[in-house]
Amino acid sequence: MTMQETIDHFIDYLMTQKGRSQNTRESYRHDLERCAAFFTASGINTWQEVDQYAVINVIAEMKREDRASTTINRTISSLRQLYRYLLRRHEVQVNPMDYIDLEEVATRKAPVTLSQQEIEQLFAIPDTTTVNGLRDRTLLELMYGTGMLVSELINLKRSQVHFDLQILQLQDNPRHQRIVPLGKIAKEWLARYLRATAGDSSDYVFLNARGGQMTRQGVWKNFKEIVRKSGLSKKITLQTLRHTFTADLLKNGASWQAVQTLLGRETGRESFESYIRFNTQELVTIYRRCHPRA
Repeated sequence: MTMQETIDHFIDYLMTQKGRSQNTRESYRHDLERCAAFFTASGINTWQEVDQYAVINVIAEMKREDRASTTINRTISSLRQLYRYLLRRHEVQVNPMDYIDLEEVATRKAPVTLSQQEIEQLFAIPDTTTVNGLRDRTLLELMYGTGMLVSELINLKRSQVHFDLQILQLQDNPRHQRIVPLGKIAKEWLARYLRATAGDSSDYVFLNARGGQMTRQGVWKNFKEIVRKSGLSKKITLQTLRHTFTADLLKNGASWQAVQTLLGRETGRESFESYIRFNTQELVTIYRRCHPRA
């Protein structure tokens, strides 16, 4: 079996057996395919041939490329998960990752977040008398009000919106579903936008000017223009709204475990999921108590 075929089987396993999200699977695939390309260029053509020295060479190459320690550690973690999978299937006898340590990570700067005044200043920019402006305001409200990723927003479908329950039901494969509480303000803007686009034939919620599904690039282009017009001096990205969502929940008393679950994060979840579990109603209650726009 080729290295690529093994990666494909592993990614399929992550979806069908582990229920990992599409973003997580894409991250694993990116890391492993990059490693496979490096190994192949070095004359290694199967995962069984990889030893600790080959992995050390990959890490050394990433350092020469000035990759961040967090990126290197993510690659190491991806390789560890792959070899655990191969060991369970008895496709390798030795795990080269047993000899590899994670890189030391420098203390990270606190992420940029926005005050409520800055949120209002930014959100006032889209012209909500137009459909596209209404769409952009709704996107902003959902990014800050739910902490959703751009990939989740552009793939959101009308059938996943449940106004009666005040939730969004996200599901990118049959085994991976998460419930996102919908705050009062985000709900009002979303309802207004859906009414304005009720005649559109697409099931996707957010559409471009031509009536097609929005892309990440389209969202980012519009967002940069909104930030420019706002006059805010901070370095603001789409991730800034997700950071602000997180910071405001924590500041108002939500536990980090609840915030992790609301964000749909899987990294590190294994360390506490057997001790702390939240049902949908508990998450909604925490969200309503702790988010400024709930």
